[in-house]
Amino acid sequence: MSDRRLVDQAIRELAENPEQYEAVREKGHCVVLAGPGSGKTKTLTTAMARALLEDVAEPRGIACITYNNECAIELETRMARLGVETNDRVFIGTVHGFALSQIISPYARCVLPELPNDFRIATREECRQSVEAAHAKVINDREDPHNRWRFAEVKRRQDVDRTQPTWHGQNPELATFIEAYEIDLRRRGLIDFDDMPLIAFRMIQAHPWIRQSLSARFPVLFVDEYQDLGHALHELVLMLCFDAGVRLFAVGDADQSIYAFTGANPKLLTGLSDRQGVRSIRLRFNYRCGTKIIDASMAALGEERGYKAPEGVEEGVVVFRSVDGNINAQAKYVIESLIPELTHRNVPLEQIAILYRTASEGNEIATLAIAAGLPIVRADNQALVRRNSRLSRLIEACAQWVSGGWKEGNPLFRRLSEEAIVLVLGAKASREERHAIQLELVRFLKTSIEANHTAHSWLKEFREQLIHPWRLRARTVTEDWNVIDEMITRTSSSVGGDMSLADFGGRNEGSSRLNLSTLHSAKGREFDVVILFAMNNDVIPSWRDQRRPEALREARRLFYVGVTRGRKGLCVVYQKGNHSPWVKELYDRVKTS
Repeated sequence: MSDRRLVDQAIRELAENPEQYEAVREKGHCVVLAGPGSGKTKTLTTAMARALLEDVAEPRGIACITYNNECAIELETRMARLGVETNDRVFIGTVHGFALSQIISPYARCVLPELPNDFRIATREECRQSVEAAHAKVINDREDPHNRWRFAEVKRRQDVDRTQPTWHGQNPELATFIEAYEIDLRRRGLIDFDDMPLIAFRMIQAHPWIRQSLSARFPVLFVDEYQDLGHALHELVLMLCFDAGVRLFAVGDADQSIYAFTGANPKLLTGLSDRQGVRSIRLRFNYRCGTKIIDASMAALGEERGYKAPEGVEEGVVVFRSVDGNINAQAKYVIESLIPELTHRNVPLEQIAILYRTASEGNEIATLAIAAGLPIVRADNQALVRRNSRLSRLIEACAQWVSGGWKEGNPLFRRLSEEAIVLVLGAKASREERHAIQLELVRFLKTSIEANHTAHSWLKEFREQLIHPWRLRARTVTEDWNVIDEMITRTSSSVGGDMSLADFGGRNEGSSRLNLSTLHSAKGREFDVVILFAMNNDVIPSWRDQRRPEALREARRLFYVGVTRGRKGLCVVYQKGNHSPWVKELYDRVKTS
């Protein structure tokens, strides 16, 4: 149950912003269009807590669907501050988690006899095997099956409603390929991640009683980052909220839609906000960025949105650095000149982020940073810790506890144990089950304090003593337990990653770390100073972006996301004579403002 005093205080804090206040008080269908730094998470969580207090009587509850586990963890943390804990009345999780835990697991045995009770999530290799088997059965030519599957994946994610004539009417061979792939998975008792929302949609589409059951349990559905969640979630929303009577509260920003490769489509959000019977509210204030950065962001987007900063916000700094040379020369300038310049101005290292298009540009920066003795943390496909994995975040937090966090007392351990319980058992766990997880965790962590482990050896012990037994009795089948194998590989001395456990957990004295991130992975994050690295014409936009108008628009939105990550400073670094055309537009806007 929400804490009345805390919720009332949160609502009062939003009263000075009329759009936020109106959104929180809205009791009909509502779409909140929330630009960068607009306070959308506070708006969303306050609206959720208010709904639990005033609109939803026990034992009914609310559900909130968001893009990834990292977003879910942030929402859970914010809700806990309002006195709301995740339980049977409150679901907060990904669309895959919602589909699996609230639709497939409870009802599949009644309506899907082809799916065994002990089904599990296919590994990457098992998915590849099914692709190859389906290709051999349906197409059987000499092409690479996985090249053809990339086209099939697009159709599978977009053509959600297979009762429509377009399913077999457009690209019928791909439809047959997809069906053969799914049949092969089912034959082995498997589903994949894309299956989860697709199966859930087909279940509620075919069985009105499942829709009615969900409506009875969750009369209000909240959706965060709507623009990122794709066609399957959109169809689920339309059916639950406009057919089954569930009230919708969605938050998103079409200007930050940058995940087309996973099936995201910004038109789904804009179409929803224009729908009759839906109130659309745009949040106008940007509480994150300085005024000059906000102004520059409109040039980055190429469209005006009327965003503004609250009274009294600093202007911020936007600078441009042209480097005569290739990517390596630009990286050398950033590490040898720009970072020392910023730290000399007392900008903390952990408040500096270097953002780039792909991990290959990140490799150039990382190599020189390590050679210069700068501690780094990466958020790309070379990262030690996957930011969107609950397991990897728990492991990192445990490393922090072992390497000194235990001195801060029991509250930290309570958070670790609760996260471990949710990770393994989900929201429903008996007292005995909870106690068993806590006991296993505390035994391992206390032993680790005195063991003088490197990160690599400690991770191997973690896998042997905790991951293996937890995985055997895990109820949260969406978790990627293999993430610890990646961490073990990347901390081994053979790849130059062997490090102390204190370094791994970020607990060494003065171990604040420089942030390295792709533009995609930087979404939702903020820093004092952002360095946009290698903003060259052949990088952003790339030649691939320029092949299709929508790809070019998404690349521009990606550039906009990068520009809006900085609170106080933005530095754009590019090759002399080869800057992105969007950098020129940014420069012209800043120069004349």
